[in-house]
Amino acid sequence: MLFSEFIGQEEIKKYLIKSIQHNNVSHGYIFEGKDGIGKFDMATLFAKSLLCKNFNGEPCDKCSSCIKVNTSNHPDIHVFTPLEKNIKREDVDEIIESINIKPYESDKKIYIIKNSDRMTLQAANTFLKTLEEPVGNRVIILLTENSNLLLPTIYSRCQIITFKYIEKEKLSRYIREKYNLDKNKANLIAYYSKGVLKKAENIASGTDDILQKRLEVFNIFDKTVTLDKNVLFNYEDYFEQNKDNIDEIVDILIILLRDIYFKKYQLDELIINSDCMELLNLYTTKLNTCEIEKIVLYLQSTRVDVNNNINYKLIIDNMLLKLQKGVNL
Repeated sequence: MLFSEFIGQEEIKKYLIKSIQHNNVSHGYIFEGKDGIGKFDMATLFAKSLLCKNFNGEPCDKCSSCIKVNTSNHPDIHVFTPLEKNIKREDVDEIIESINIKPYESDKKIYIIKNSDRMTLQAANTFLKTLEEPVGNRVIILLTENSNLLLPTIYSRCQIITFKYIEKEKLSRYIREKYNLDKNKANLIAYYSKGVLKKAENIASGTDDILQKRLEVFNIFDKTVTLDKNVLFNYEDYFEQNKDNIDEIVDILIILLRDIYFKKYQLDELIINSDCMELLNLYTTKLNTCEIEKIVLYLQSTRVDVNNNINYKLIIDNMLLKLQKGVNL
């Protein structure tokens, strides 16, 4: 992969390229952002660029160093992935021992540490010494979803690189070209991936089933507002099985209601679920604007209640009843 091929993160790419060209590379970086947003791929690309024998704004992708990076076979790039819940002091000791060994082929050694916020306090304090007294030509890249979980002393000794969500238009175009999809399908995937590249690729390739789950949730919504309340609780098992995905389910419902709202005002160009027009048309006549807004507000409060660990079953039962009552929210 080249910087020009990396989707999004334009400011980060410019910053890293400039730091190499001006020989202003830090000994420590924190790459922060949502899982799947591209932190590891960018770290690997940065490492490849640092070790490339012919770097000129891009790694050449032809030298022996680039070829070894592309095959995950470069002896001077070390990737640490926690095998357990925490990164222990023994793990950090091994990393430090490796850091103190000279590079094998290059003049630099690169260390990429995934889930770096999992370091125990003892491990983090041990690792801090390496950042305080860096070994020459060693570059350490810490990957994390939340840099606030790292020790402040580690945070303060690293360059912070924050990854942003990819613009939906750019992500849609990329998905459309890579997977040969029509524009509507690509837009749908880009929206449901929430700007996270890996999730978009997983949806497009079929390894993420959110689009199928979306249809299941739409069906539950349709049945909920048309059946009597005694039948509603047939869906309790579904919500129990998907307890860990309740945020995603609530998002799907809110997006559906958003589309119904836009359909009422004939703003079809803003509709996400354009493949479900029959359902949208049906509910433009069944729900008025006030009802839609009330349901959305209730769904948002449902999400908060679940995240606050309030009785899950009670929350779901109430949600189903509220959805059915609609106007009586």
